[in-house]
Amino acid sequence: MSEDVNIWLSAILSKDSITFEDAYWDVRPPVEEAIPKIIEALKVTLDAYTRGKLIELLGECGNLTILPILEEELKNADSSIQRWAILSIEALKRSEPWQKDPKYLD
Repeated sequence: MSEDVNIWLSAILSKDSITFEDAYWDVRPPVEEAIPKIIEALKVTLDAYTRGKLIELLGECGNLTILPILEEELKNADSSIQRWAILSIEALKRSEPWQKDPKYLD
């Protein structure tokens, strides 16, 4: 696993909105490297803002095996996290692309 995924995830987890947005819209690391790191971060992240970002990314991973993780978030007591889970499940089912910037899409 490359160090790039750790740098990217650090930017995603940033409380600075510009740092997050830059990481979100820029080239993402390979999905197979990023998803384990996102799941790992989700296990220790409690605040709704950050959990929402991680849940959103899982919804864009294109891997339906992630579905149980997102479904578990539907049980979260925080309604904003539940909403992120709903939106992410919908995104996963419609195969939302991992790379967001059109210049990086195949």
